[in-house]
Amino acid sequence: MLISGPKQPGNDIDVYLQPLVDDLKALWDGIDGVYDAFRGEYFKLKAVLFWTINDFPAYGNLSGSVTKGYNGCPICCENTKPHRLSHGQKMSHIVHRRWLPRHHPYRRQTKEFNNLPEYETAPEPLSGEEVLQRVEGMNRPFGKKNPSPTYKGLEDESRPCWKKKSIFFDLQYWKFLPVRHNLDVMHIEKNVCDSIIGTLFNIPGKTKDGVAARLDMVDMGIRTGLAPEPGKKKRQAAFGNLESAGRREKSNVHVFFQHERSLRNFLKYKESCFLG
Repeated sequence: MLISGPKQPGNDIDVYLQPLVDDLKALWDGIDGVYDAFRGEYFKLKAVLFWTINDFPAYGNLSGSVTKGYNGCPICCENTKPHRLSHGQKMSHIVHRRWLPRHHPYRRQTKEFNNLPEYETAPEPLSGEEVLQRVEGMNRPFGKKNPSPTYKGLEDESRPCWKKKSIFFDLQYWKFLPVRHNLDVMHIEKNVCDSIIGTLFNIPGKTKDGVAARLDMVDMGIRTGLAPEPGKKKRQAAFGNLESAGRREKSNVHVFFQHERSLRNFLKYKESCFLG
């Protein structure tokens, strides 16, 4: 299904999904008279939709879950532990060690993370039936003339964890599926890799090691030695920064990239030999 237009439909994607859901309902009941050319016989065709695969913004559009702000984790919901960065003006979700085993050494480490230990247990994700109970009756009108309410400042802390009832709940089996929405790992890996490479080599516009990030770390008591000095534009190079040639030569990361480049050239050579 291709949706034309200069802008994405956002939460109004249910309008475009309605024909698909109608077809899925018919396939759940079964369609008689489908011919199997291999066996040479007719059979009753049935099909189900197990899950969707999408990036994180589309996750919110398809599931109806909030994916940003104070309750921006679809798994944790109201048990999300966000931290508002005062200088970066972004929401940071740093309480993630609670998914580790109870006695994992990372739980006790402080300065390597957010200067605090973590001993909480991970929240249990809601089942499809529990989600349906929460979103039942959330039938917001579609269209750009009926936008979702905006939440600003402290209002966002009490924001509901869902913004609409997903159209997929019209499928009678959807609420019984243990996993209904999946994240596109390749898409996420690409973005994470871009951020890591941009930060390691201090690429302008790509690096995450900015003045605001360092000021936020100072506020949290993390790596205070990297605090920007007043009146100086050039910041002290952080550990792992490979911007200068001297630091790259001494870094194991540089050795990795050298090997990776050699491997890529070798594979290109073998491919050219294979193709003749």
